[in-house]
Amino acid sequence: MMRYEYTIKIFSMEELGKEGIAIDPENNIVYACRPDGECEVHNVGVEQLENLSELFNKMGEEGWEMVQLFFRPLGIVSFWKKPLIEGDKNK
Repeated sequence: MMRYEYTIKIFSMEELGKEGIAIDPENNIVYACRPDGECEVHNVGVEQLENLSELFNKMGEEGWEMVQLFFRPLGIVSFWKKPLIEGDKNK
């Protein structure tokens, strides 16, 4: 049976700014859903998406798989999982 380890990572607006993701109110990442349920990221430059991808790829390089992502006014909340390694005595 597969077992997993989970973590929650909050990327604050300050941390996103340090990673090159705009924190200017005019240029923030906007994730919005229409009444029909269609959701999308908009009002974002290509470089912003590339920087955000790099941030997420750092977690992926450590073996984490993103499970869920929420955009909030103060930053991003992300939920991650990775398989536990058999015989890992710390888990």
